[in-house]
Amino acid sequence: MRSLLLCCLVALVTFYGLLFSDLSLDSRKIYEYQYEGHVKFGLEKRNHAESGARMKAAVKIVGSSADTFLLQFSSVVFEEFNGVPGKSDFVAANQIAEKIAAQLAKPITFTYSGGNVGEIRAPSEVTDTVVNIVRGVLGFFQVTVKTTQEIYDLEEVGIHGKCLSSYAQKTNTKVGVMDLTQVVDVTNCIEMAAYYTGLATAVENKVSQQGESLFSTVKYTYNIKGSEQGGVITKAQAMELQYFTPFNVKKGSFRMEARKELVLTSVKDKTQDIHVNGQMESRGKLMFKIVKNANIPVVMQNLDNPVPEATKLIQRLAQANAERIDSTTTEEVMKLYQLLRKIPVDKLKQMWTDMKTNPDQRYWFLHTVVEVNDRRILEFLDQYLSEPQLNVLEALTVIVQAFHHLETSPELLEAAEVWPKNSALCPYHPMPRSRHQEKIRSGNDETEKILVLKALGNAGHPRSLKTITKFLPGVDPNPDQVDKRPRVVSAAVQAMRLIAIRDPHGVQLITLKLFLNRELEAEIRMLAFMTMFDTKPSMALVSTVTAHLLEERDMQVVNFATTYLWSLARATTPDNHYLSTAASVAMKILARKFGHLSYIRSSATRMDWFNKDFLVGTAAEAFIMKRASEIIPAEMMVKLNFHFIGRILQLLEFGIRPGGIRHLFGANIPGFNGEMSKTDFLAVYDVLKKWETLPDDKPLFSFFTRASGQELLFSDVNKAFLQRLIRAFSQSAGKDSMVWTCIERLMQGISWRGVLPFLTAEGRYIQATTLGFPVEISKYYHVVNVTENLGQLLTSQITLTTEGHIGYNKNLWLFYGINTDLFQSAVEVKTTSPLSIPVHVVAKINVPARKFELEIPRSNKEIELFSFRSNAWVISRNIIHPDTPKKTPIGTNEQSQSVGQKYWHAIKKMCSKSSIYGLAFCAEMDLQRVYYQEEYPLYYFLGSTHFALKVAPVQESSVEKIRLEINANPSSSSSVSVRQLIDTLRKMAKGIGGSPMPLVQLKVVAESGSSQKGYDTSLYYTPEGEHTSAQLILSHIGESPNWKMCVDAAANIGWGEQCQSYTMFMRASHVSGSKPELKAVFHWDKIPEQMELYGKSIARYIPGMAFLWGFNQEEKRNARQEVSASVIAASADSIDVKIKFPEVRLSDLHFGLVWMSSSLTQYNCISHN
Repeated sequence: MRSLLLCCLVALVTFYGLLFSDLSLDSRKIYEYQYEGHVKFGLEKRNHAESGARMKAAVKIVGSSADTFLLQFSSVVFEEFNGVPGKSDFVAANQIAEKIAAQLAKPITFTYSGGNVGEIRAPSEVTDTVVNIVRGVLGFFQVTVKTTQEIYDLEEVGIHGKCLSSYAQKTNTKVGVMDLTQVVDVTNCIEMAAYYTGLATAVENKVSQQGESLFSTVKYTYNIKGSEQGGVITKAQAMELQYFTPFNVKKGSFRMEARKELVLTSVKDKTQDIHVNGQMESRGKLMFKIVKNANIPVVMQNLDNPVPEATKLIQRLAQANAERIDSTTTEEVMKLYQLLRKIPVDKLKQMWTDMKTNPDQRYWFLHTVVEVNDRRILEFLDQYLSEPQLNVLEALTVIVQAFHHLETSPELLEAAEVWPKNSALCPYHPMPRSRHQEKIRSGNDETEKILVLKALGNAGHPRSLKTITKFLPGVDPNPDQVDKRPRVVSAAVQAMRLIAIRDPHGVQLITLKLFLNRELEAEIRMLAFMTMFDTKPSMALVSTVTAHLLEERDMQVVNFATTYLWSLARATTPDNHYLSTAASVAMKILARKFGHLSYIRSSATRMDWFNKDFLVGTAAEAFIMKRASEIIPAEMMVKLNFHFIGRILQLLEFGIRPGGIRHLFGANIPGFNGEMSKTDFLAVYDVLKKWETLPDDKPLFSFFTRASGQELLFSDVNKAFLQRLIRAFSQSAGKDSMVWTCIERLMQGISWRGVLPFLTAEGRYIQATTLGFPVEISKYYHVVNVTENLGQLLTSQITLTTEGHIGYNKNLWLFYGINTDLFQSAVEVKTTSPLSIPVHVVAKINVPARKFELEIPRSNKEIELFSFRSNAWVISRNIIHPDTPKKTPIGTNEQSQSVGQKYWHAIKKMCSKSSIYGLAFCAEMDLQRVYYQEEYPLYYFLGSTHFALKVAPVQESSVEKIRLEINANPSSSSSVSVRQLIDTLRKMAKGIGGSPMPLVQLKVVAESGSSQKGYDTSLYYTPEGEHTSAQLILSHIGESPNWKMCVDAAANIGWGEQCQSYTMFMRASHVSGSKPELKAVFHWDKIPEQMELYGKSIARYIPGMAFLWGFNQEEKRNARQEVSASVIAASADSIDVKIKFPEVRLSDLHFGLVWMSSSLTQYNCISHN
């Protein structure tokens, strides 16, 4: 009996296992479902606005073969939401629904077997946007059922990509229903359906971000009913939550909530066979398809006819910004970028032909077409650079802009082969010269070799390593064919700087060989060391390098490596999170032998900071590479990087290689003793005068500039260039010189206007949502610079009148939401900051008299010089009404606060009037914030912000103009603001021999008729035997002519009536000996009462601050009107600090300074040697 019962139980379990073994669809049945999905974006806080979209449809699945099914949609509804939940509701967008329904009415098929969605097929006219919506529906059917396990994990492909799914199932055997839960880790997918574009040269930080700015998770729940063919979904729900912030998600974030539901309404028998008519194309499988080159998210427009629309926009922008910046046209510039990206290259060339003769339209077209960031821009530039009358400066600007966002790829490298071979404008960008690498390598032209290597360095492709190694001695297998000249080898090492990120292992092997090769020049080994650490080497590799450094004999290399390791050990940026630990261990090992660092040898210095709340930071590095036999460095570099939310932007890099100049100075400078005295400067000058003796074929020095990782400028400065420059500015220069040409043009009168729109940054991250809508995070930073000027040279004494303005309009957008060609639903933050400065001046220059004057006439208008506006909105756009988006401020007003919410509204206006100059400077501020204290810093930035700086005339003032005068020969003047000053200086000199002699005079006065008011600043010097003393005097012109402020080189300060009313001085001294001492004294005789009150208020904080800093405090009377401080070297690794105030004395004995003492000791050793 027991055996029979056991057999029955086993049979029952097996039966139910077969019922749920796999999800299935019966090709003989018709399944009808009701589908609904919606998405919302906001802050997940009460009384805060949200933006969203909702779609409903009836879905019918009909089998057309054993594993192929037809998907039919009907009753499609589309709705938009924009407002505050509870106070607003979804609103039907019927015309959008009709557009979606029209495409969903076309036949769409998919294959399905064993719970896996296979190939999706649809007609070509069905857009990728709609196919992705279909994927959102079919995503419910991609599920793996295991009846033998209640909890299991699987890596499987879904709409988000290949991700880890965690399942939990429970079966109710009585009713034959399974409840299944699936959680997908979308944040850490193995293969993500996502796309990042823009900021092509920003390096992703894959080491450690120290916080996340984006986090996502998806949960599916299923009710599955068993059948003989397998499980059938009767109801399914999904909820996706995503949290995003420009900062750290732990400190507040925007939230996306996406929900969808599929409910089975009926299952019917199929009464007739289904045949799919029409041409069908494969549209891929279930994984979401990213629509590349999608619409720019911050604008929406009809793109059916882009050429005439783009032409109209260029004409309107050129006219609106002709005289000054029109900040209202910002969105139109973004629309222009979008239109140009939709135009084929032949139409772009035709637009150029039509516009190039109109200066304003030419500028706008050239500086916006550069954002066509694919192969078309290369084809267009090919025609543009072939123009017979090419403006070199214009062309250089256009090329730099074009390559700023152009991502180098194998396809673009192939396209670049058609470029003009003689294009000297862009000789070292990643595209040109790639065809002739081998020929140039085998030749003897040093400059050509360097340019090839710089081109490879800009491209940064790992496949270039094979070519680069052919320029590296000790690495190339054919050493006889390698050019060993240091300039070429240096360029080859630096060509690996970007490859270090993309192929770190390959670069590590090469740079390690170079670093260990002691036959190479010291600077080459140091460059290899730098590049090696750009790869973020492991602890094992750092340990290997450390072991070799212990055996190193070249102290230039040792000092460079140890100073770099010492800087890295203190790094705080997340990309060096692990490297700083390895560097710290290395320094502990090296300190035993090389404990004393020297900053007069080769060295590397790094300073950085990083904020974990904002996920932003900066890093600056400076490198000096020297040879032991030469006093001038062989190479010097400076780098500046910017870190933001997991990306590293290589902002700026500058390098110089003093070639001939380095050889000119040699190992030492005759007569130079290091005291930075007049004798030292004369010694340096004596050496520089010999520059003409250097070889003609060698550069005096070379320099380069890189931005965003791309080398934009490289130049050799040789003797011929300097000689031409000197001749052009010499008095003997003829009328064919460039200086004389400029003067002639000024005499005729000139005008110029420059408009430079520049999409400085475009960063777009697009990924799938469970609904099949693409969620996008975009950051745009756009600048329009305008310079407009009219000028004329009027007299032989150079009187130049000019009228115009300079300015810019900077805009920053942050977009987080759904972006399709049909609709947008998102949170959008926008900031705009225009600057406009009118320029209406008369400049007078008298070269023989060494006098310069600048006159600014009075303006009767209030002028807004600068403003800043910012706000956060929830926004809804659609293609039916693209010009009238719905938007609501994301924050709420004071009356609708919720628990834990704080409201802050500040309005301020501050003005400072100058009665002398007849001007008033005003600052206006209006800030509105709704924030939560625990979610700083995100809420600090959300809300309305307005700030403005204005200048306005003082109505009661009679000032006619303001005059600035600089006189570099005041001794020739016989004015009274000169005789009085000299008398004052003689009184201050107190019997010291010599008379004060004026050097330079600066006057800023306001003129009204024949009267003048303002200030006069004069610099004098008084000979004192072998030395000289300088004095600076500031005095009133007009109402209080006797008020003056005097400052001399000995730090004596006096002000008031003839500089005698109030006086103070500062002194610093150094006492040498066994315990060197530095001492500083600040003393005052008489000061204004207000300053005395400020001093007493500050003195109240001294006890508390002294305690915090660990100082000992002793109440003891000292000099009444004096503060002094002294620093004494008490021992090799500590100093004594003493500070005396009038009524208290502070001291901190034996203050530890380990690294400072090491440097001082090393300095003393070097000085002794």
